[in-house]
Amino acid sequence: MKIGFLVNRRKPQAAEFVPKIVQWLKSKGHKPFLAASTANAFNLKTDCCPAAQLVSRVDLVVALGGDGTMLRAARLVGANNIPIMGVNLGGLGFLTEFSLKETRRGIEAFIHGKHAEEQRMVICCRYGTKKGFALNDCAINMGAAGRVIEVIGRMSGSFMNKFVGDGVVVATPTGSTAYSLAAGGPVVYPTMEALLLTPIAPHALAARPLILPADAELELELGPTSEPAFLNLDGQKRWQLAPGKPIRISRAPFSIRIVTPKGKTYYRILRDKMKWSGSQS
Repeated sequence: MKIGFLVNRRKPQAAEFVPKIVQWLKSKGHKPFLAASTANAFNLKTDCCPAAQLVSRVDLVVALGGDGTMLRAARLVGANNIPIMGVNLGGLGFLTEFSLKETRRGIEAFIHGKHAEEQRMVICCRYGTKKGFALNDCAINMGAAGRVIEVIGRMSGSFMNKFVGDGVVVATPTGSTAYSLAAGGPVVYPTMEALLLTPIAPHALAARPLILPADAELELELGPTSEPAFLNLDGQKRWQLAPGKPIRISRAPFSIRIVTPKGKTYYRILRDKMKWSGSQS
């Protein structure tokens, strides 16, 4: 079995953990793959290649870091249909569901076909000739001037509303616990299929979050008198926007396979990450 690793080398635990997991896999007769930059940084002699190529050469991608590492892994995997397992090396980590202690058990379960996994919806964004994908969200944010922007929303060609404020977040259910939640959006079970539209600091009290059908064709456009703005895809890609040119957002033609810990429910993750204090008694 070929197991690839995408690592956030800035995490203090990575330098100690990566050599150990590589040696453990080799002792079990499996082939660990590292991004070349990681292998060089940790002085490890193992199969390596550029990160963009790694995802097409392995059976499983293990993202070691935080949610940013997981989102990078999802962007690189894209439509390749390779499952991703997220391991949390500190921080909140809604997407990185495995702890360091659970990593070996999770990889062994995958190797023996006894793992659990979920299909997660992805969104596709088009702006002129540009095209990108996001597992969590795409967000229209105000530009460098720091002035409010106007975003005109249409769904399937019909006018929806004009949102005036700091911007708009369009999220998947997976991304409902990220930027959208911080902006006041709802928590949505991650395997559901829907688009979430959440205004950011809107000037109108009536501008509320919306949950839209997964097959909606959403079109967002800066108003003709709006200040310039930016479109951020999963916080990792950034496009500059201008008034009068629409962004088209729809469901991507593929999904992302995420390996999840057996026996750990989403509600337990919410309790752990969001510090819910309720009990059954």
